[in-house]
Amino acid sequence: MLIPHKFAPREYQIPVLKALQNGCKKAVLVWARGLGKDLVAMNYLIMQALQSPGVYLHCFPNYNQAKRAIWKSVHDTHDGDSISYLDHIPENLIKHKNSSEMMIQFVNGSIYCVMGLDGKNAMRARGMNPKFVVLSEYAFMDAESWHTIEPRVKQNNGTVIFISTPNGKNHFWELYQYAKNDKSYFTSFKTIEDAKTLSKNDIEQLRREGVPEDFIQQEYYCSFERGSQGSYYGKLIQKARDENRICRFPIYPGLPVHSAWDIGVGDSTAIFLFQHLANGHYNFIHYYENSGESLLHYLRFLNRYREEKGIEYGRHFVPHDMKNREFTSGVDRLESAREFGYRMDVVAKKPIDEGVNSVRSFLPLCKFHLDNCAHGIKCLDFYRKKYNEQLKVYYDEPCHDRWSHGADAFRYAVIGINSIGLEPNASNSDVEAINKFFGGV
Repeated sequence: MLIPHKFAPREYQIPVLKALQNGCKKAVLVWARGLGKDLVAMNYLIMQALQSPGVYLHCFPNYNQAKRAIWKSVHDTHDGDSISYLDHIPENLIKHKNSSEMMIQFVNGSIYCVMGLDGKNAMRARGMNPKFVVLSEYAFMDAESWHTIEPRVKQNNGTVIFISTPNGKNHFWELYQYAKNDKSYFTSFKTIEDAKTLSKNDIEQLRREGVPEDFIQQEYYCSFERGSQGSYYGKLIQKARDENRICRFPIYPGLPVHSAWDIGVGDSTAIFLFQHLANGHYNFIHYYENSGESLLHYLRFLNRYREEKGIEYGRHFVPHDMKNREFTSGVDRLESAREFGYRMDVVAKKPIDEGVNSVRSFLPLCKFHLDNCAHGIKCLDFYRKKYNEQLKVYYDEPCHDRWSHGADAFRYAVIGINSIGLEPNASNSDVEAINKFFGGV
């Protein structure tokens, strides 16, 4: 029986297959919707699994997506038949199939497993000791998932294929930019025009049917310039890039530096530092984030920054729960900060949608330091609504993930500015208290 089974690669798919067959171990495919990303990766995976026993993983951002995309999915073949993805594995080569685990054991001992990398599944995947991994929809996956699996794949001299449409300039974009300049990677960028899978009339029909232009540009033309789907501020951050408001600039001497916080104990704590300019605009000069640290750690950061940059502080905006939850065990956080010379301003609790709208109005007035606010910019770019995979709709509430902490800190800055203002600056007694406590460090 011929392998691949019931699969003939399209012309634009052949280069990646040749690269992998010639020994390439890492491939990044930025391919538009409908170009057969998973189909070509899966069929190459099957060939390798039958040649070299091992664990072969086909991974998606979550379980339901994996089940829907591969385990329960059908597609049209090159000769017009309609078959399931699993039909590309000949029955006589399957020893055992476990649908509840979405796992197939081949007669030669290889394991093919379709899985979602949500929850603790990345650690499960690492424990399976894979030698071949396909990361599908990688732009929509937590980058930490790959970082968890990567050591085992590397130890096994294994292969990884990253495939996705874009989702803004996130970790997939960064990987693609790096891979283009690294000869150990194979990279491919294909739109519907490159593959000739849809005509201009087809795209115009989608527009007439009300498909958003952002979605069309992202999914069919592989645009990284669009904000991630469901993003609250993606378009505004892209506008800041277009207007060169994400750049390098100096701290203005003599202007107070204000801070805005999102606090956490188990979660991350995030801090934006910014200055208010005479023209009414705002320069966000630094972003800091850490987790599992006490209040003292962050106050030490503020003090070091003040000493290194020769600045003085103004307001310190913190969320309402600063006064309700303990930050350091058994100690009132507001009072503790006050003892160290930092007077915190608790911002009013506002509905999320009201705060989001305030941020949207505020962002056009802002400039961000390209290097010192890099992660904070990503937080704003990728702060997004929760998504229902089954209904294919976004909830009207934010997703709590690695990006939400920085976005919340920025929102508290805006609410604080609007409701409290930025004066007065820190008093001399505050500065003396800081120096006395930290000893000038």
